[in-house]
Amino acid sequence: MAAAVRAAGFLPALCGAPAGHLWSRKLYLNTFPTASTLALKTVLSNGPLSSPGTRDNHHFSSLSHMLQTHCWISSPSKLVCQQYRPYSFFTKLTADELWKGALAETGAGARKGRGKRTKKKKRKDLNRGQIIGEGHSGFLWPGLNVPLLKDGAVQTIAQRSKEEQEKVKADMIQQREEWDRKRKMKVKRERGWSGGTWGGVSLGPPDPGPNGETYEDFDTRILEVRNVFNMTAKEGRKRSVRVLVAVGNGKGAAGFAIGKATERMDAFRKAKNRAVHYLHYIERYEGHTIFHDISLTFKRTHIKMKKQPRGYGLRCHRAIITICRLIGIRDMYAKVSGSLNMLNLTRGLFHGLARQETHQQLAEKKSLHVVEFRDECGPLPIVVASPRGGLRKDPEPEDDVPDVRLDWEEVKAAQGMKRSVWSGLKRAAT
Repeated sequence: MAAAVRAAGFLPALCGAPAGHLWSRKLYLNTFPTASTLALKTVLSNGPLSSPGTRDNHHFSSLSHMLQTHCWISSPSKLVCQQYRPYSFFTKLTADELWKGALAETGAGARKGRGKRTKKKKRKDLNRGQIIGEGHSGFLWPGLNVPLLKDGAVQTIAQRSKEEQEKVKADMIQQREEWDRKRKMKVKRERGWSGGTWGGVSLGPPDPGPNGETYEDFDTRILEVRNVFNMTAKEGRKRSVRVLVAVGNGKGAAGFAIGKATERMDAFRKAKNRAVHYLHYIERYEGHTIFHDISLTFKRTHIKMKKQPRGYGLRCHRAIITICRLIGIRDMYAKVSGSLNMLNLTRGLFHGLARQETHQQLAEKKSLHVVEFRDECGPLPIVVASPRGGLRKDPEPEDDVPDVRLDWEEVKAAQGMKRSVWSGLKRAAT
């Protein structure tokens, strides 16, 4: 027991270590003999203890408090140091978790789409504008906030004057205000079909591919932007943005695709990069119009397209005008009836244009010359395609009653029966 008391009496002297050592709260009792360990346990349970025979001025209220707050004895001849970090709420959680709680992105109202939020909180970059080495005191640290070398010599640590430090702070405040002002400014985008919608807006060419291929000659146009919702078990109504875009190079190559994401800009990027992988080559007659009239029905959407001469222009639905410009068609008439669903309209248009029959294909199929009548040539036909093989000797059989689906509006216009709705209007005398 005497050895144990002597060991406990040396603890205050051992704890008086030189400055620069940081002590932890742990104690390894296996460094003492068995009798010493028993004595220390007895002392820790009995309460206060003072070391008799020592003239040290460091007095502790209890040996347990001293061991828990100051000493770590690993061996009688060697002292071990350990860094101590304060533990609090802000050091427990990561930065992402703290921002998640501050922005309240996981609230039940936000998940279920309850109401419209006029002001959406955004995450701030608190490190933006910070320079390593800068502080309130204005010290100049070579290699951090000032160059390491000046005139070939290593600079020494210096300090700015009070006026210079105030000027640096004022410049930093002004710069942060400019950043906030730029962030609040709305980016002026190209006008589409109408003022407030995304339809017809250009997104530029698709991004380069993984092998370095570029699509600089392609352009991307938005056809439709819609908010869609999916009901999930955990999050309720989950909102996403669905974007329909079309791409083309104006030389016959065009395609379309759908992109869906939580954010609108991510959906734009997905759609335009996906559309370039689903390209169609559309045949054009003399590079400006289609080869023949096309009438098709896709689901509940009816599209009727007519071939037109040069200079006629595009007189169609606004989505068809956008797609035709991407393809390279400059003269065409089209009428859409039935459902105006944008996706069905786009799919039906590409379905009809990709399956049109060229003049040469028609000549090979019929084994006859294909001729065309034009207004500038009068009644004289112009041969536009001839079969590569021999011509057929017997004429092509004709049905007694042509199996042609007629449009009543066209029939009335051809027979002169179609009149303007304003023709019988009686106007007041002026």
